[in-house]
Amino acid sequence: MRLSFYLDKPHAARTALMLNVALRGKRLRFSTGISIEPKHWNRERQQPRTTDPHVNFNARRLRSIEQFVVELYHAQPTGRHQSIDVVTFREAVESFLNPQRRQFGSHGFEADFEQFIQTYTLRSSSGLVTMKRPGARSIQTYRLTLDSVQTWAKTRRRRLEYDRIDLDFYVDYTQWLSATRNLTDASVSNYIKVIKTFMKWARQQGYHNTTAYESFYRDKRNGDSIALSIDEIRTIRDLDLTDNPRLARVRDHFLLQVYTGMRYGDLCRLEPRHFDEGAGIIRFVTQKTDTKCIIPITRPLATLLERYPSRLFEFASDVKQNQYLKELGKLAGFNQTVTVSSYRSGQRVEEVKAKHELLTTHVARRSFASTSIRFGVPESVIGMVTGHSAKGMLQQHYIRLDEDAIRDIVTKAWDQL
Repeated sequence: MRLSFYLDKPHAARTALMLNVALRGKRLRFSTGISIEPKHWNRERQQPRTTDPHVNFNARRLRSIEQFVVELYHAQPTGRHQSIDVVTFREAVESFLNPQRRQFGSHGFEADFEQFIQTYTLRSSSGLVTMKRPGARSIQTYRLTLDSVQTWAKTRRRRLEYDRIDLDFYVDYTQWLSATRNLTDASVSNYIKVIKTFMKWARQQGYHNTTAYESFYRDKRNGDSIALSIDEIRTIRDLDLTDNPRLARVRDHFLLQVYTGMRYGDLCRLEPRHFDEGAGIIRFVTQKTDTKCIIPITRPLATLLERYPSRLFEFASDVKQNQYLKELGKLAGFNQTVTVSSYRSGQRVEEVKAKHELLTTHVARRSFASTSIRFGVPESVIGMVTGHSAKGMLQQHYIRLDEDAIRDIVTKAWDQL
């Protein structure tokens, strides 16, 4: 038997410390329950460095783990016709590493997935567990993923078990999603992301010890997307909808996105307290990335807000809004054909559609960014408004603009609309 400790993700800001046991030609991997910054781990000496803030606790934990595994190994039968039961050995180590597992344990893949949906909390950028729950849309995606996996298993007449979430599952499941659900590769990628998140969570709970899921590939290519031109934004803005109050409200909400660059989910959470009328800005923290945004109240936005003095809005669901936007686009005359591409099963597929069919809430956010670029707003400033992370070293560490500077740059640019 050989025993060693290693970092799960050596290049991450913070990672789990893993235990590897080589036993009878098999490699058994376990989570030690220790999370550590890679710079605090001495790989050669197999111990935390003195710079680790929790060096004493972590060192004691590793010594106790090593002692337990060695004693467990020596307690195994050694006769000529006797062999070590690897499954029993694994369960004994898992029970030692995670005592709660002995009391509660796994209730099976599907029940554990349900528990994940009900209890999972987000991780910080450094890998620390937070108390923040995912947004409603993320939880909806978790639910859709579980439903799809259950349907796949029923169709294939297969049992859902942790050790069966392997490469064969990945290949068949992704092909099934593409063929039966007609999903693009980018959409399939979202399902795979959820499965990988769940499998990692379940492993940390001590429910399984498989690692095949870590190699599941996510093809995140989105294909083509559209944004409205400046003239098209003006066309929607100036459309006479006096006799159609429903579409008038849809138009206003679409323009709110175009003028602010906000995600629709964030727009639905907008409240009067977010508006600083004196400073001429909207201060908001995004739900998806927990990023602080500084949104200038430009002249077009201020004109629109005059119709909502209370700063209270009634939004349709994103599904309904997307449906209504296609109706709005058709009324605006966006009937020109557009060739758009997507990726399905790794292949680029082109489709010809009328432009109004492509109108969605995300087109509004994209139109804010593209229009701001046309008006001369630097990308770094656009990112501070939309909440997109900085790309280069210069933006990350040296560009520091206060709220007044951001407001002045953006409002001056959008005066051109």
